[in-house]
Amino acid sequence: MPIPLPLPTPPEPAPSDNPRHLYVRRQQDWAVAQERQRHDQALWMMGENTLFCLLWTARDYDNGLIGLCTVCASDRISQAYGQATRNKCPSCFGTRFEGGYRALIVRPAIFTDSDDGQSFTARGVVSPQEVHMETTSDFRVHGGDYAMRATGERLQLRTPQRTTLRTGFGTPHQRDEGTAYNLTRAAVEDEDSVAYLIPPDTDDLITILSRSGSTPPSFADIEVIRAPLIPLYERD
Repeated sequence: MPIPLPLPTPPEPAPSDNPRHLYVRRQQDWAVAQERQRHDQALWMMGENTLFCLLWTARDYDNGLIGLCTVCASDRISQAYGQATRNKCPSCFGTRFEGGYRALIVRPAIFTDSDDGQSFTARGVVSPQEVHMETTSDFRVHGGDYAMRATGERLQLRTPQRTTLRTGFGTPHQRDEGTAYNLTRAAVEDEDSVAYLIPPDTDDLITILSRSGSTPPSFADIEVIRAPLIPLYERD
C-alpha cells in the first residue's frame, strides 16, 4: 500500500501579520516631547507675559534647599505649630521659609475669561474671580504659588491638573508622560493680600510685563532663580 506523505508545514506568518511583532513595550518618549512642544509653541504664540512667583514648600525644606525664616519662624509658637506667626511677614510672605520664594520668572500663559460675582464666606462678602490657566512645562507650579498679570492682578494658583499621554502598555507616570504640567485654576487675590507684598510693586509690574520689541522680549534683569525650576525630588 502507498506510504502517506507528511503534511506540509504551514509557512511562518509574516512579521506584519504576527501580533507578537506589533507589541511595543518601551515608552515612546518622542510622543511626549512632541506633544509638550506643541503646547509650548501655542503658548509662546498666543499667551500673555506673566510673572510667576514660585514659593518654597515643606518638601524643599525637608530636602535641605532652604531654612526657616529668621523673622517670623524662630519663636516658640512657630516651632510648636509649624506655621509662621505672621501671615504678612515682609521677609517670607507667610511661607515660614527664608526669602519666601524660590523663583520669580516670566513665562507666557493663557487665561480664560472670568465674570464678577459675590459670595458669603467667613471673611464676609467677597468677589471671587476664578479662571483657568495654562503655561509652559519647563517649570513646576504648586498650590499656593502666585501668577501676576500685566493688568496688575495677582492670582493664587490651585493644585495643578495633569494631562497624561498614554504611550504604551506600561503604567503612565505624570512626571514622565504628563503633557500639560501647568494647567491649573487661579483665583484673584484681594489687594490687602500678602501677594501684593511680593516685588515688584503694581506699577513696575505693569511696565515690565508690557515690554515689546524682540520676540519674545527678555526678562533676565528681573528674574530670580534660587533653586531648580523642576525640583530634583519631582524628577525621580
